[in-house]
Amino acid sequence: MTLSADALTKRFPDGTLAVDGVSFTVAAGECLAIIGESGCGKTTTLKMLNRLVEPTGGSIAFAGEEVTTLKPEALRRRIGWVMQGDGLFPHMTVAENIAVTPRLLNWDKARIDARVDALIEQVRLSVSEHRGRYPAQLSGGQRQRVAIARALSVEPELLLLDEAFGALDPLTRGALQDDFTRLRRELGFAAVMVTHDMAEALLIADRILVMKAGRVVRTGTPEDLLRDPGDAYVEELLAMPRQQARAIERLEAGHA
Repeated sequence: MTLSADALTKRFPDGTLAVDGVSFTVAAGECLAIIGESGCGKTTTLKMLNRLVEPTGGSIAFAGEEVTTLKPEALRRRIGWVMQGDGLFPHMTVAENIAVTPRLLNWDKARIDARVDALIEQVRLSVSEHRGRYPAQLSGGQRQRVAIARALSVEPELLLLDEAFGALDPLTRGALQDDFTRLRRELGFAAVMVTHDMAEALLIADRILVMKAGRVVRTGTPEDLLRDPGDAYVEELLAMPRQQARAIERLEAGHA
């Protein structure tokens, strides 16, 4: 599976140019983080990948097929989606939430039950304890784990995440980031994640795409950006993670 966006553009009816000629590729199993300030076009870019927003210009190819030739519903069943708010159906149990897409695809009950139980365990929840609970009975971190399980329910080749960990407390967020990385390596799916947090991008992503005012400012591996930011804005985004790392080093040196 390869995803490629070429000169992707979005101009809204009011004339706002939200995305201006953005290009990138995502290889099978790779994680690309799109980072930038609020309003830079990163979420609009993400939504164009599965046609929640239709591009004004440019092209998107997914697994060798131009996405505009695919039915949106069929495309979205091949691409998982996780948002900042977990988006779970409050009137459905954990198992029922995870089973939504398999049921739409007419999987048989035994296959659905086996897949649901496997995913509950893979996101490190308990089948016996959590399967029958409703979203209101779960913590924020648990709800987001269920949201990830639901997005993986039909074994998508690609996962899209829009600030998926942003609303969680630091400890829960860190644990989910680690588990997401583990799942990606175990299951082999690719991912495109939108974040405003450079530290998160550095920890999780294989490559980082920095956007500002609808355009790509810099693309590279975490090592590339740390070695050569290449732009004052990228340097600004890196300032906080670097400051935190230096502070930890000083504290550890003081206790050595």
